[in-house]
Amino acid sequence: LRATLAELEQELQALPSVDDETRVALQDAVETIRGRLNESNRPQTQPSSLTERLSDAVVQFEGEHPNLTAILGRLIDGLAQMGI
Repeated sequence: LRATLAELEQELQALPSVDDETRVALQDAVETIRGRLNESNRPQTQPSSLTERLSDAVVQFEGEHPNLTAILGRLIDGLAQMGI
């Protein structure tokens, strides 16, 4: 999951056509995921909120950015397997 996060960050940096609001939302999601992975004693966050944000991003990028869509899909699957 950490490798997929790194891949997502690289893909975000390489995308010139992503508006600032979307880029910020995705970067926020990345930081939230990283925090959950790094802090096992942290109280439960609202998992549906995080997965909903990522799912919304997938829908938005499906046509224009297939690589980003695939990365986000893997993140969503990994988070679901972890119960996040």
